[in-house]
Amino acid sequence: NVALFGERGAGKSSLINMLVGRDVSSPSNPDLAAFASRGYAVDVGGREVVVWDTVGLQKGEHHDSLSEGATRNLQGLIQNIHGGLNLLLFCVNAAGVSNALNLNYDAFYGIIGGKKVPIVLVVTGLENRDPMEGWWKDHEAEFKKHGLTFDGHACITTTRGKPLRDGPGHWYDEQYEQSNLGVKELIK
Repeated sequence: NVALFGERGAGKSSLINMLVGRDVSSPSNPDLAAFASRGYAVDVGGREVVVWDTVGLQKGEHHDSLSEGATRNLQGLIQNIHGGLNLLLFCVNAAGVSNALNLNYDAFYGIIGGKKVPIVLVVTGLENRDPMEGWWKDHEAEFKKHGLTFDGHACITTTRGKPLRDGPGHWYDEQYEQSNLGVKELIK
């Protein structure tokens, strides 16, 4: 069981769709409950893993506090997952790194995982970065400065991009496939 979390707009739904291999998740409706989740079966090296897609936790104009009841609902999710929680997957959009990083990290890793469940970082929105991994080299120190440590990371894209004009495929097919494999390797 893998809990996928991050701010609204981080790319959680696109990440789920990439991992599943088809469109099964859509961005959360802002009118949903304070914390809702849905599990998706993902094939990771021939083994079925359930990835729990969660809505964003923040409230307020600056996303600087947890929504009402979010902690209680998060703990309820963890208690209802059969077999327990095995991994926390923190999804962040490279273009939208914000002050809510600490809030989300603390809520999931500290409160829910009790700092006992491994946590990995997935940075999305890097289709125009070559190499995508270069983003982490430029930003790793900033995460550590704020006390955000991870058991692994992947710098990825969750889009195939526009179709090619002169043939089959899309602009970012190669990066997309690398990203899919990279995230599944983190989950293993």
